[in-house]
Amino acid sequence: MQRPNSLIYFIPSPVLSSRNLFIATCLCLFAFGEMNGQSESTGIKTPILETPKEVVASTIGAKDTEHSEKTYSISIVVINIRNRKGVIRFKFYDDATGFPHDTGFLKVVVPKTEMRGDSLVVTYSGFKSQNMGIALLDDENNNVKLDMGWFLPKEGHAFSDYYHSALRRPVYKDFDFFLMSNKTVKMKMKYY
Repeated sequence: MQRPNSLIYFIPSPVLSSRNLFIATCLCLFAFGEMNGQSESTGIKTPILETPKEVVASTIGAKDTEHSEKTYSISIVVINIRNRKGVIRFKFYDDATGFPHDTGFLKVVVPKTEMRGDSLVVTYSGFKSQNMGIALLDDENNNVKLDMGWFLPKEGHAFSDYYHSALRRPVYKDFDFFLMSNKTVKMKMKYY
């Protein structure tokens, strides 16, 4: 009984992650062993592990590099944090979920125990090349909202590479950037 030269005919056409591609390949190998009956010498069905490893590895490698998208990291430097009470809440925005969207496309909460002096430095990775922006809230009482006074916020806020000094509400275009390599973003806290 002869096996096919390539498993490419058995792999579904949509783009798959490495993990999903591996699972799909194993399922195809299992199905192939089941469809083709028994081994000639022993009469036992061919197990998956007898499949040549080179075929599986080369098929996964070929699909992975062909369809993988490069990702980047963002280091965020926050300065002028006025105290160690509460947490820092980051929201990441993109063109589809622009500011002031309630959740953005990613929310991250960082305890202020991570601070050094009046600053905080964090790094996140796995971002695709895209237009995006970052806003943060210094949630001093950890109640998951920006507390307001009569007219102005009681708690601090900051935006990626933008210090908001106008009396109007900030807009997404004030602090967005296009991510095309690893990036360091500076965020200076604003308190009223």
